[in-house]
Amino acid sequence: MDPAPTDASGTPRVLAATLPCENCGRPTVHRILRWDPKSFPKGERSRGVARCRNCGWTHPFDMARATQVEVARIVSRRSTSIRDTVRLGAGAPVVIGSNLAGVDPPVRVRRIDLRSGGSAPRARAEEIATIWTVADEGLVVPVSIQEGARTRPTRWEVDPNLEVAVGDERTIDGVVLQVVALRARGHTWRRAGDRFRASELERVYGRRTEIPPAGRRDWSRGRGRPSSRTNSRSRSSRSRSGPGVKITRKVPRVRIADGGATHHRRSPS
Repeated sequence: MDPAPTDASGTPRVLAATLPCENCGRPTVHRILRWDPKSFPKGERSRGVARCRNCGWTHPFDMARATQVEVARIVSRRSTSIRDTVRLGAGAPVVIGSNLAGVDPPVRVRRIDLRSGGSAPRARAEEIATIWTVADEGLVVPVSIQEGARTRPTRWEVDPNLEVAVGDERTIDGVVLQVVALRARGHTWRRAGDRFRASELERVYGRRTEIPPAGRRDWSRGRGRPSSRTNSRSRSSRSRSGPGVKITRKVPRVRIADGGATHHRRSPS
């Protein structure tokens, strides 16, 4: 058997593979100590000597080259994540930032964990232990919706080529909004007519234009009107910031010189 291959400087390369381990009773990651690439020139089978990284058992192996490999995958979609497995062609390249080939629905690769430990920006399918992905939902723009006295966030799935301008009316999250500002190119644009493609937007600020029906609480969380005057502590209507009603006293009050209770001074009859 030939020794392990070396790089351009003559330093031996460390090879690893997932092989059946009789001692562990399951497939585990092995370090390839020796292999013989000349025995099967077409690369359909491989044989050599490997050591199990789990139990340390060293043994010869002879196995056919897999056409597909099973890789663990984590798919994140907004606030939820799902763990499953995906089958990829042996030797297929996986690159961070690109979509995972041959997978439907499409997902974008965010992280690659290797079987040998650590992570890498790109790797072949057989070298990968886990792929971290996010659902590719197209362009999603954050939106801040102003509803009365409160502002709530949401997300808007939009065509990247759609043009959005300050002053437009858009229906987002089932609500009719007037666009009052756009965040793009590191600045917030508020002048009417400021226009950008959706692909340039970092955030959209909108004001709700329609008032919800009476009894609905999705507009504001303010205190409602009391059901009767008996339940109201105030006997006169006033605005939230108003000073209230000023009461003019007809009978002046004075205090006794040595303290004590207040008494009223009577007018002479």
